[in-house]
Amino acid sequence: MINLMGIGLRGIKSMTLEELDVLKNSDVIYFDVYTSISPENTISALERLLDKKIVIADREIIENSDEILENARKFNVTLIVTGDALTATTHNEIRAEAMQGKIETRIYENASIFTTFPARTGLFNYKFGSIVSLPFVHENFFPLSVYDKIFRNYNNDMHTLLLLDLNDGKTMNINDAIQNLLKMENKRKKGLITDKTPIIIGIKVGTDLEKIIFTNIREIINNKATNLFNESPASIIIPAGLNDKELEFIKIFCENELV
Repeated sequence: MINLMGIGLRGIKSMTLEELDVLKNSDVIYFDVYTSISPENTISALERLLDKKIVIADREIIENSDEILENARKFNVTLIVTGDALTATTHNEIRAEAMQGKIETRIYENASIFTTFPARTGLFNYKFGSIVSLPFVHENFFPLSVYDKIFRNYNNDMHTLLLLDLNDGKTMNINDAIQNLLKMENKRKKGLITDKTPIIIGIKVGTDLEKIIFTNIREIINNKATNLFNESPASIIIPAGLNDKELEFIKIFCENELV
């Protein structure tokens, strides 16, 4: 059998009692380090807690799930995912393959950046449009579809949660994300990303080190040297129109100082 387990955003601190029981009874435990980032030392803390070795599941193991599924045919296998168990398409693909292969499948849900970050800001969840991912870009790969999706949300008066791509166990830093958005604006020229564009930065959301800051593009550029922008995991919200209650909440729930 296979257990697809979301461990939440705090590492072992957000693991449920039910999940702990499942892990204690698992023969093989994989920890997905490809699709998201857990707090430091989460894997070693789990190994100490369970007195078991955990298999680090990188991109190759996750995208080519043969090893996981083959073990699941013979053993009680758990795949641990930071956040919720099924927010990434990759995990639903593993789920589908397991079910098609007649492998017993169980799901253990938990908190995700998809809901936690927007809720922490005080913005209304129902006012969010499509979630957008910002990949690392280079000369031959500069997807303006990212800008188009944000603009479509904004045009429909919907906020955008912008997820930053991962590399070497860290999310893209905030400075690089802002520069990429400005370059996209320079090509599209629709006036979406300007010095005055409001933006909400989320750093280590859901953990004890969480910082959520409401600012604008100009302030980020002016404070680009701050160490905060190198912290990971990080994500961004580009708000559309803010109603009076959202503005009230933002002033209470979000910081407005970058340094």
